[in-house]
Amino acid sequence: LQQQQMSSPAKVSSPQSDCNSEFDPWTYIEEYYGSLTSWHRSPLKHLHEFFTSHFNGRTDLTFLNFGSGPVVAFEASVAPFAQQIVLSEYAEQNRTVAKLWLDRATNGPDFTALYKYVVQELEGKGPEEVAKRQDDVRALATLCRCDIFQETPIEKGQEGPYDVIYTASTLEMACTNPEEYGTAVSKLSTMLKPGGWLLMNVSMGEAGTVNVCHVGQTRFVELNISVEEMYAILQQRCGFERESITVIPQTADKMDAIPILLQEHIDEMMYVIAQRKQATA
Repeated sequence: LQQQQMSSPAKVSSPQSDCNSEFDPWTYIEEYYGSLTSWHRSPLKHLHEFFTSHFNGRTDLTFLNFGSGPVVAFEASVAPFAQQIVLSEYAEQNRTVAKLWLDRATNGPDFTALYKYVVQELEGKGPEEVAKRQDDVRALATLCRCDIFQETPIEKGQEGPYDVIYTASTLEMACTNPEEYGTAVSKLSTMLKPGGWLLMNVSMGEAGTVNVCHVGQTRFVELNISVEEMYAILQQRCGFERESITVIPQTADKMDAIPILLQEHIDEMMYVIAQRKQATA
């Protein structure tokens, strides 16, 4: 497993440079979503368990996926509980591919396998529900631009507040150091409603190290965040109480299959659940 110190000459990607000009969404989908593995099942299962355990009976949730990329599938467990799904993405080429799926374009990507896993395996519903769930996501979804380095990191009109904000390996790709990362997480937390939830898939590792992944021939660097750093950011920078924070480690050796371009570089991930304080009377 390859972890590099921040002093390494490795190029650290940011939305303003690498992810905007060099990230190829079609290559990413082919290499990372060509087959369904536990690398996909793990976050999908976490989302399923979270929504079914916290929001049973509700259909009025507002949900933001910050840095949603070209893949529209992690909303599969959200749709039954939501009245609004906002997909926000910095890179124009990623938004273009996501829009092809939302518009049912014949040349768009196919995420049916991911929806089948959620709807049939996790929820136990019939195959006819798979297409319906994709249609539900399309009906609820709005696609917009985001930029975590702006004072308001999302398009006007989509600032929230939200019941749930989800982000996966986005801030770690954009930010170059823990201070910058803490500011980014704090910005997202301010877009939550009182009592709202922040869900994060985070590259976990020793402070001061990075992970490396590839999309095609392009190399991207992802900032590692330690568990201690994450707790400090959520408590000190965002105002979450420690008892409202859950961190679930997911080690690479427990996953039965990881995309080959990640196998040498991803050590551990952590799934983070944090609830903002309820409003006081």
